[in-house]
Amino acid sequence: MLNLKAEDYGFEPNVTGFEEAVKLAYLDGKREGELEAKQKAKRESIKNIAKNLIELGVSDEFIAKATKLDLKTIQKLRKN
Repeated sequence: MLNLKAEDYGFEPNVTGFEEAVKLAYLDGKREGELEAKQKAKRESIKNIAKNLIELGVSDEFIAKATKLDLKTIQKLRKN
């Protein structure tokens, strides 16, 4: 974590809330990054399920209903 001090930027410590604001901004960005990573992992998991269903010979329409993927994405997975 960054260890920025108010004094480093010419602010009086504990008056401006600078250090707290920096820490909150860092934590907010970290939280957003973690959320994006979880969402990406979920999308990849759903695509892997769709690939497995394709290998089993399940229809595109059924896969779309089961995974909530659009037909275009399923057809793209089927080609690969």
